[in-house]
Amino acid sequence: MKRLLATAVTALMATTAMAQSHVYSADEGPYLGAGIGHAKVDNDTLNDLDRLGASTDDSDTAYKLFAGYQFNPYFAVEASYVDFGEFTASASNRVGFADASLEIDGFTAALVGKLPIEGGFGVYGKLGMIAWDGDVKGQGNIYGNAIRESGSEDGNDPFYGAGVEYVVDRIIMRAEFERYDISEGGEDFETDLISASLGYRF
Repeated sequence: MKRLLATAVTALMATTAMAQSHVYSADEGPYLGAGIGHAKVDNDTLNDLDRLGASTDDSDTAYKLFAGYQFNPYFAVEASYVDFGEFTASASNRVGFADASLEIDGFTAALVGKLPIEGGFGVYGKLGMIAWDGDVKGQGNIYGNAIRESGSEDGNDPFYGAGVEYVVDRIIMRAEFERYDISEGGEDFETDLISASLGYRF
């Protein structure tokens, strides 16, 4: 994870440095942006709790910050930070209650293939890796005994995505779908992110 994290941070810093000295071209150059969207996680444990009658929330508002460099109209590299928000589960009965939450965020590095159409419109696909961190918290009270636990995990996993893009006067407007195939200890946390973004090309 440290190696991928260092690569993503280096890419972000390099893009910022290039943006300060780059002469604008419609077909190449650095760009920066931010987006907001809706994240949803598919996890067996959450699904089982839901079937057992627990109150679960497997989606939340997510946001992302990204930086990239476009080498030509068809190819770019991109790094980003993404926060998927918080996913929760809670249950209660006559013997007590329990609440749990999961938060996931991470840094990504990706290759981006683009297909310009016309008038600033285009479509693109991306393939990369995410260096993620997950924090789990739980609390409750069972038969009068208070319970409070927390833990964290991290790892590297692949992700891919596709979207549409419109560029006008250096402003980038995007709508995209991304899937992050996060897995830890044999358990999957497949996370889908649908987002809208604004960026600026230098």
